[in-house]
Amino acid sequence: MIGTHRPVAGHLDSDNEVAVLALRSALRRRGIASTDGDLPLSVRADYDGRRVTVRLTDQQWWRSMPGEPGITIPLARQGAEDDLARRLVSELLGRL
Repeated sequence: MIGTHRPVAGHLDSDNEVAVLALRSALRRRGIASTDGDLPLSVRADYDGRRVTVRLTDQQWWRSMPGEPGITIPLARQGAEDDLARRLVSELLGRL
């Protein structure tokens, strides 16, 4: 029927979900496995006993400050997932 909207299989609901998938893809291209974090729109990456979790809120990627789990700091703006993945991989590989 013309003019009717039909959802596409596999269609993502928001730009936020696209950003999460973009970050996971960028990490995977660099050899780092990632999963969904415990909170919505969060990504957890693990390597050799190290773990980093970031969360997308207000069009920014955030993470807990190392050693201060109650304090979050911004890491990158939404849309800069490739650069964020590069930083996270450096941290996980111990090349800071």
